[in-house]
Amino acid sequence: MHSNYTTSYSAVEDRFKYSKKGIFWCRKKHQNAYIAVYIAVCTLIFIGIWALDIVVSLNLASIVYSIVFDALKLVSLIAYPLFMIGGVRIILSGDLYNYNANEEKILITCPKKNFRSDIYYANVLNVEYKEINGATKVKGYNVTVYCKDGIKTFDFLFPSKTTIRHPDMTPFRMIEERAGLLEKPEFMAGQRIDNAGFIG
Repeated sequence: MHSNYTTSYSAVEDRFKYSKKGIFWCRKKHQNAYIAVYIAVCTLIFIGIWALDIVVSLNLASIVYSIVFDALKLVSLIAYPLFMIGGVRIILSGDLYNYNANEEKILITCPKKNFRSDIYYANVLNVEYKEINGATKVKGYNVTVYCKDGIKTFDFLFPSKTTIRHPDMTPFRMIEERAGLLEKPEFMAGQRIDNAGFIG
């Protein structure tokens, strides 16, 4: 499987061994809250610099302080929009996840969140994709993996430079392939199987 969802990808597949590993990104769980807090902090710092300059000027501080704050004001005018745009873009890029698949299961981890999920192909009943839409194109998919032992969800995000945006370009399609879901008649008919095993 060739894809755009990882910058670190290796695969070995023959009659004796199946092994794939790589990385992908998922949307932060409280993304909007992170953005709001980040914007508020940046704005407070910007306002604080200008407010302190006024205080320094009113108190007739030394020429050195005036020069320092004049420089800070100039730098803040340039840095504020750069930090705002750059920081928000970093938050929107999501958290980095790793996956490592073999013949039996796929292990998905996120060290930053101390997250680990072992998905055994034999337990997988279905995988569903719901588009995460951006302003002009699909940003990613809300992926739901129905397993016999529960439901696992991931807000998968495509890298910004990805041109082809389709479920086939996600590591979750590999789960369907290894679980044999893509060959099942109900999959071909567009029906889904929920985690209880019922066809809907």
